[in-house]
This record gives sequence, structure tokens and C-alpha cells, in this order.
Amino acid sequence: MKQFIYLLLIFSSFLLKAQDTNKKVKSPQIVTKLKIGKKATFGNKSIHFIKVTEDSRCPKGVSCVWAGQAKILIGLYENDTLLEEKEIIIEIPNKSKELLKSIEKTIYGYNLTPYPTNSEKIDPSTYYLELLVK
Repeated sequence: MKQFIYLLLIFSSFLLKAQDTNKKVKSPQIVTKLKIGKKATFGNKSIHFIKVTEDSRCPKGVSCVWAGQAKILIGLYENDTLLEEKEIIIEIPNKSKELLKSIEKTIYGYNLTPYPTNSEKIDPSTYYLELLVK
């Protein structure tokens, strides 16, 4: 009987540990794609992905001394009024750049797709700016 009680105490301590509710859960991050030439609206603010001014990222399948970067031009709007045009540098590895901030959300420029490959030139109409919404 004593052995049963000891086993019960040991297993119950594991069960109590498994029920720990003090763990912090990270809020999910939303990544949305914004096609070149299009606008993404967040409340009364919006981002217009105007163009890619430079894409010198090291292509897949190639050894480069420098990882490269991409430069893009965006327009920042509030209530459909242009506030500013801004050049953003997308670096490798990805470092998010804050683009817009409102009371509810912050929008970051996260990545530029598609990524260059050694064998193909990227058609400018296929670019997407990945936006991280927090």
C-alpha cells in the first residue's frame, strides 16, 4: 500500500507540473504580401508599393562575398493623402523595417519576393513586399 501511495505522489507531481498555466504565449505575427503597384490599407493609413529601385541580393546557387540588398520605393498615405515617399532597404538576413505605426498596429517591411536565382531574371511585375503586422 505504501508503494502505491509513493507512486501516486510521484505521478501527481508530474501531472501538476504539466498543468503549469504561467507560461507566456507570443502573439501571432501576421505576414501579408503586397504586390508591386498595389496599396495595403490599415485603418486610415495605407502603404503603396511603388517600385523596386535595386535588387542586388546574391542569387540562390551562387557564392557571393556580400549577401546583397534590395531597395524599394513606397508611398505612405493617411486618409488617402500622400504623406511621404520613402526608400526602404531590404537586407539579408531579413531585418524588419518599421513602415507605419498606429494605435492598434505596427507594420514592418519584412522581405521582398521572389528571391533571385542564378538562371532567371526577375520580371518586375512579379515582386511582392512582405509586410509583418504586429
